[in-house]
Amino acid sequence: MKSVWNKILKVDLTNGTCGPEDLSDEVYEKFLGGAGMTAYMLWRESPRGTTTFDPANRLTFAPGPMQGIKQTGAAKWTAGAISPSFHLNADSAATASFGIEIKEAGYDAIVVHGRSDRPVYVVVDDDKVEIKDANDIWGKNAYEAEDGIKEAEGDKFECVTIGQAGERLVRYANIQTRKKSFLGRCGLGAVMGSKLLKGIAVRGSQSVSVHDPQEIDRINKQINKRLIEMDNEKEDWLQIKRVGTAMATELFAPQGNLPIKNYRLADFPPGVKTHHASNYVKELNAKPWPCQYCVIQCHNLCEIKEGPYAYKGKGPEYESFAMVGFNTMVDDVKAVAYACELANLYSLDTISLGVVIAWAMESYEKGVITKDDTYGLDLTWGNAEAMVEMVRKIGLRADGLGYLLGEGCKIASERLGMGSEDWAVQMKGQEIAAHNWRAQYISALNYCTGVASGPNHERGNSQHIWVGHIKLPEWGIDEVENEERWSWENAADRNAKFHDYCNVINSACHCKFMEFRGYTLTDLCNTINAATGMGWSLEDLRLCGDRITQLQKLLNIRYGWKKADDFNFPKRFMEPVDSGPAANRVPVGLEDAIMDYYRERGWDEEGKPTMAKLKEVGLEDFAE
Repeated sequence: MKSVWNKILKVDLTNGTCGPEDLSDEVYEKFLGGAGMTAYMLWRESPRGTTTFDPANRLTFAPGPMQGIKQTGAAKWTAGAISPSFHLNADSAATASFGIEIKEAGYDAIVVHGRSDRPVYVVVDDDKVEIKDANDIWGKNAYEAEDGIKEAEGDKFECVTIGQAGERLVRYANIQTRKKSFLGRCGLGAVMGSKLLKGIAVRGSQSVSVHDPQEIDRINKQINKRLIEMDNEKEDWLQIKRVGTAMATELFAPQGNLPIKNYRLADFPPGVKTHHASNYVKELNAKPWPCQYCVIQCHNLCEIKEGPYAYKGKGPEYESFAMVGFNTMVDDVKAVAYACELANLYSLDTISLGVVIAWAMESYEKGVITKDDTYGLDLTWGNAEAMVEMVRKIGLRADGLGYLLGEGCKIASERLGMGSEDWAVQMKGQEIAAHNWRAQYISALNYCTGVASGPNHERGNSQHIWVGHIKLPEWGIDEVENEERWSWENAADRNAKFHDYCNVINSACHCKFMEFRGYTLTDLCNTINAATGMGWSLEDLRLCGDRITQLQKLLNIRYGWKKADDFNFPKRFMEPVDSGPAANRVPVGLEDAIMDYYRERGWDEEGKPTMAKLKEVGLEDFAE
């Protein structure tokens, strides 16, 4: 098989050893790389009983067969481990160039296990690998840590690092690279922190061979041209290259898809105005900040030149400003951008951060916590200064409320009690993202049934059938009526297909933002074939996605998932809003839809894969 090295790097922090290990073609033919590789490594090396902060928890950094082919979107890569948030298998994706550099160093993955007896970072320079002392950068923020590593090793290294929140085991700590892209969800930064691993630096000089380089070049040129043309055809404030994901406000607000006031309101006109792409670009001086090879260029480099929120750096994505802004009712776009950049420095997932702060604000509103608990802050809705200060308290795990909020709102509400569990918008321990289940019921089904990374909007993003107008015609999802977003008919089938689609694209390691501008399953399949020589059909592509989903489900079961977990959804799911396009819409019938999904997946009444299903996808030897 081409486009892979058949080799991974194993890093044992307990013993301080590093070395390569060969893998057979069969592993790649079954799981591709990326998300599939991270699941495979957990299945192989983290047995039943392994916990999040156990040295046996494998933290895998994995590109896929598409890294290095110079296609737009092919800078994506994945990492995975057992999550500190929900204690099941998880993966998260980032971009920039770190995954490409792993591939150019001659590896298909870096697999870290064990726990160091002191802070360290790992340096991978082609086939030379060292574990080095990180005492000088321990305690520094994530960007300072990257600067420190590059000062010691050289600017040509690509790095991943964590900040103080990762070191101090905030359960939703993230991992950053190049000060612009983040393994945001699932708390993988806390897994790094638990291993006393501050960062990894990689530099490579090798090129992996592909099956048909001429076909790769032809596909790349054709795809790049089409995606640029489609983006240019959009209105100004829907052009990704111009505004990035800030375009989402204009798309989502008319659908009732925004998270407002801890999901209690239907509309927030001041926030819709200030967080609209036109104002975002103006107030934040946003400019495109592309990843390697990308023609869509959705990342923004922003600069606030003066005032209390002055900074220059990453502009917040939609999920970030929606959860930290809309959800807390802070309509000051500069304050929200600054808060998100603080989160980046500390290594905090902005989705979970926005939910836990909104939970705390609602608790404050209802008298469950007081100024005695909030360090004297007036934690009222829309108070930008208080919101920003709470980011600092959480990032540094300040004694009291800051530490508690670092545990996530499930644990925080269980400890606080007094009814606060009722407004903790989370499932299984992970906070819900910025897609409102009232606007499309399938979001609720996805949050309940996702197996890749708990309740995760990007590991089964079927909401984009409506909110992003994404179709999968090759797999039978084509034109869909708007009113179908409030119907359970076809929901199980669509949800399953989007779960498999996300697993395939996160295992091949390609950026789903390309799909917003016309990248198709056919493009993905053709590219994988030209790179690897596997000769897959579109049905083979679906089978691969199904296989990875089934393996992730087996891992869920291994690490303690129970059927009841899928039905223990937030109370707020069934609380309607009284105005707007989703007025009085709640996902009644969700329990039946979950059971429909089980049947669609080939699972039994307890939500477990049948042996017949495992044989169908070639996983009969993986059952425990």
